[in-house]
Amino acid sequence: MEEKRKLTRVLFHIHAQINKGTQAFIGRVDNVSLKGLHIHMNEGMTELHPGDQVEITIDLTGNSSDLKVQVEGEVLRWEENGAIAVKFSHIDLDSFVHLKNIMAYNSGDYDKIMDEFMDSIQE
Repeated sequence: MEEKRKLTRVLFHIHAQINKGTQAFIGRVDNVSLKGLHIHMNEGMTELHPGDQVEITIDLTGNSSDLKVQVEGEVLRWEENGAIAVKFSHIDLDSFVHLKNIMAYNSGDYDKIMDEFMDSIQE
């Protein structure tokens, strides 16, 4: 039975570093939710497969800050266009708050994201 997405996804285009053991890859985040993300990998990259455990770092560096979102997750699928879907398995509190803020800002529906955020922290 296929699980239907219940969480809001927002478009969010930013580079990310993906680590699998000692291997490091670069990709571009396409969209994100509070539980996972979709990343287009650099062309020709085929070393990630469903079930692989990865660590992802997204630098949110701005003019006055050096913020990062760091998550651990599992590759759910590899797509022919070179994209992967990752489900989060661990995220620290600071990264989760940054992610929640990204979601709230980019979704245009702050209340819905806050409801999803509160549901997520109660699980």
